[in-house]
This record gives sequence, C-alpha cells and structure tokens, in this order.
Amino acid sequence: MNKVKDINKKNELAAVNTLLLAFSGDPLQRYLMPDPVIYFKNSFLWFKNAVSQSIETKTLFGTEDLSGLAVWFKPFYEVQFDALEETMKDLPINSQSDIFLYFEEFEKSKPKDAWYLEYLGVDPRVHSQGIGSLLLEYSLTEIDIHHEPAYLESSNPRNMTLYERHGFETLKKFQFGDGPPIHTMYREPR
Repeated sequence: MNKVKDINKKNELAAVNTLLLAFSGDPLQRYLMPDPVIYFKNSFLWFKNAVSQSIETKTLFGTEDLSGLAVWFKPFYEVQFDALEETMKDLPINSQSDIFLYFEEFEKSKPKDAWYLEYLGVDPRVHSQGIGSLLLEYSLTEIDIHHEPAYLESSNPRNMTLYERHGFETLKKFQFGDGPPIHTMYREPR
C-alpha cells in the first residue's frame, strides 16, 4: 500500500515528471499548451516552478513511489511566477486574450487566508486506485491541525466528486472563449 510523505529536493525531478504525465490530458493545461512539444517544454518549467517553491515551504506531499503529488501553499504565501515569463510567448496567439482573463480570474478568486492546492496529479497508469483520495486525506489532516481553510481550482470534471467528497464546495464557475470551464472550490476550516 502506498503511503504519503513530504517530498524533498532530491525527488524534485521525479515530482515534476509525475506532474507532466498527470496533466498531459488536463483541459486547462492543454488549452494553454495544445502543441505537445510546447506542452512538455513549458509545462516542465511550470511544474518545476511550483514544485520547487512547495518543497521550500515544506508543503509538497506525494506517495512513496511518487505516482501522485499534491502541490500546496500555505495561507498568505505568494507563489512566484517570474520563472515562467519566457513561456508566455508560446501561448496560442488566437486565445491569448482569453488565457490572460483566466489568469486574472485565478488571482482575483483565490482567498489569501486559505491553503492553496495548485496541483493534485496522479500518473495516469494508476488512475482510479484511490491515490488522489489518499493525498487529499493526508494533506487535509495536516491542514486541519491548523484549523485553516483550503482552496483549489478544477478544470477537470472527473475530479469534482473527489473534491466534494473531501469537503470542498464550488464557489464559482467561469469560462472564457473556447477554454474549459473552471470551478473554484473552498473547504471551510475544521
């Protein structure tokens, strides 16, 4: 049985690679990067940026075999995106204005006083084996120790029931252009 542990710097590359696999079919990630070459090149940078900051703040949780990861940030932590600036030139020209509307809405919707789940990813070869639930149970137990709320955005309709089972409720749904619908979800402190 897989157990969840804190992920450290020595597992950073493996964690990034797991996210590359996990998000290869994600509606939002592929809307941003529909070209497979661009997806692998730029998503690697995006995931490395998130993973390295989550490791620094000791909020990256993963399974022992690294088949699943939860990339969290504590309340009031400001994720740094400077390392991603170079990837913006590769966003699809025909949907750039809508993409930037998504980015603005993410920033506007995210409560600063809540734990933020930037990515929850599971290697597709082990989907439907309870790994997402295992990661959420572990993460939320840690968060509940502090009696703080949690927040996420979901672009994948398959994940909605998973999040709802773990106490998240939809706050808002938005969509721009041909992009996927996004649900912002919040879990009250426990």
